[in-house]
Amino acid sequence: MAEEIEAKVKVDDPEGLRRRMAARGAGAGRTVLELNRLFDDASGSLRREGAAVRVREERRPEDGALVRTLITYKGPRRPGALKRRPEFQTTVGVAAEIVAILEALGLRETFRFEKRRTAWQAGECEVVLDELPYLGWFAEVEGPTEDAVRATLADLGMADRPVIRQTYMRLLADCLARRGADPARAMF
Repeated sequence: MAEEIEAKVKVDDPEGLRRRMAARGAGAGRTVLELNRLFDDASGSLRREGAAVRVREERRPEDGALVRTLITYKGPRRPGALKRRPEFQTTVGVAAEIVAILEALGLRETFRFEKRRTAWQAGECEVVLDELPYLGWFAEVEGPTEDAVRATLADLGMADRPVIRQTYMRLLADCLARRGADPARAMF
């Protein structure tokens, strides 16, 4: 997808969302444990312009086996009620090799966090249930249009929930600062 269009909402009842997805015929969903590493140059130019480069490793929670590694570029946000931004993503072979390439280009790891994610397909949208250290549970609905995202939120009974505009990195960084914890790592 060249443009990410999504809504993120806080979830108080993760099992309720799982039941709603199962009732839609989506089954149990695919669950992975993610390690997300964000990169920027020494001056923080990507962060300043609202962009990000991320390397993500997805592992099976039951045995830690690698499922896939992704590299993603997210561009600055576009105006609108939902999060909209350019996004380019592809799978890569070995995380250490892509990290070495990024470092050779002058980028360095600036933030690292884990997340447990269960994903389902709901028509033309992807619905995910994320668990983050310190923050708890969130749902994200990503789709091809704002109307599709809003319709899926409504279908899942979440249309009245406030849409969270901050990234997980921002939410985690603020939480870590309040706790006096390592400001660049949020791990389970």
